Amino acid sequence: MADGFKLVEGIRAGSRTDFSSLVERYAREVYPFLSRISGSGAAERLTQQTFVKAWDGASTFHTDRPLRAWLLGLAVRVAGDHEGFDGRWDAAVGTALGASPGSTPQAATSPDDAGRLAARAVAELPFPQRVVLVLKAYQGATLPEIAATIDAPGDVVQALLNAAYRSYVNRISVRAKR
Repeated sequence: MADGFKLVEGIRAGSRTDFSSLVERYAREVYPFLSRISGSGAAERLTQQTFVKAWDGASTFHTDRPLRAWLLGLAVRVAGDHEGFDGRWDAAVGTALGASPGSTPQAATSPDDAGRLAARAVAELPFPQRVVLVLKAYQGATLPEIAATIDAPGDVVQALLNAAYRSYVNRISVRAKR
């Protein structure tokens, strides 16, 4: 935490060296996260936008939050803007699940196929559910860390996570029957 705070303080002072260190240290987390929630085609551009937002908004970093949560929170906002999400996590809890877009994949016949079907099922989740599921399942974040990352109450995070798991399991089981 202290090391991250020093980096942010350096960025606030205009240090490009500290900014480069921040990018080198955290791009390996931000890019895969964005790739999972917004697709690999958009992830590189969104990662760049996230770090531009970090440079421009270093003053928004508060030492009571982990640097990782702040950066992933910036990434969520950048991806949300890209997807048209208005940032209202409470309202997202009540959103009905949408229909699955795209083509219908066949049932998994190998571990690689199963991985592709799982990735597709995650990609088809509504944005808020996708974010919390990726933070939990792929980033290993705890509920309090997710709440800090998306700046939402814990009960909202839990409701979104429950809905995401139900929807994910439903999407996988529907594909397995095909």
